[in-house]
Amino acid sequence: MHFSYNFLFILLIHLHFNADDDQRNKGTMINKTQLLFLILLNVTHFRCQSVEQTIQKMAIDCSDFSTSDPKLYAALKNYKFICVGEMHGTKEPAEFLTYLAKTFVSNNRSVIVGFEISDHLMENFNKQRDSVGLLKTKFFSNTSDDGRGSEAWFNAINDCNKLGVTFCFFDAVSEQRDLGMFEKLLACYQADSNSVILTLSGNIHNKLIPFNNSKTIGYYLQQRFGAQVCAINHIYNGGTMYTKTSDGLKVHTLDPKNGVFSTATAYKSYYLPNLFNMADYSAFFYTRLVTASLPKNHK
Repeated sequence: MHFSYNFLFILLIHLHFNADDDQRNKGTMINKTQLLFLILLNVTHFRCQSVEQTIQKMAIDCSDFSTSDPKLYAALKNYKFICVGEMHGTKEPAEFLTYLAKTFVSNNRSVIVGFEISDHLMENFNKQRDSVGLLKTKFFSNTSDDGRGSEAWFNAINDCNKLGVTFCFFDAVSEQRDLGMFEKLLACYQADSNSVILTLSGNIHNKLIPFNNSKTIGYYLQQRFGAQVCAINHIYNGGTMYTKTSDGLKVHTLDPKNGVFSTATAYKSYYLPNLFNMADYSAFFYTRLVTASLPKNHK
């Protein structure tokens, strides 16, 4: 039987890297059949050389967040919404979001930064826009039940606040949660339609296609704004994350798999547009390691 390398690579992306946020919460890690398939891929390579060449050509190095990269800004400057998806309880996506905010601000762009947080949980920060007010919020003083109230999110909000951005806390409590979150983001956009909107949420919510027959924020945004939406998914080789599975909410270790994303370049992290005929996301943010971020109020 003949399989094209494109088909196999699509399977590689879906199986080899991080499961969706909700799947982690339910404890559905990569099963033995998938793992066996991944081993087979790594042993035989399935003609991945051309894939590696594509990554080498298109990847934009994001290893140094201290300086903005003109290439990254050029790749993203025309988008209206840039939505970063993460596994909650990890450090790198929040750092990447902050890096994007710095990049756009340094190019004299007006920026709105959105977080998957209910606005009523951030009242103290809305009244006192500094790290003290942020620490007093219900969101960061309460116990995190899914990894969102992390050091990484606290630092990202604090650092973005110093840049002078506008915030949009868009989580919604409703039967159609993603629709409610989309509507809140839409309201933030309508308040300042000249801004670029950067968001951080679980990697189910920013998908551009429905998940389990449920429409996502990414789907609603794409229906409204079309090609002006960039949905970025964080993928990684291995590491740790503070996330909820069937074992509970704790630090989990993910063994490295050393697939094509990690072997194609020497970059520790990079941005890569989605060139692989996959409709889920517009692009990927790859990091060699993913690092657990504990709750801000962790004792």
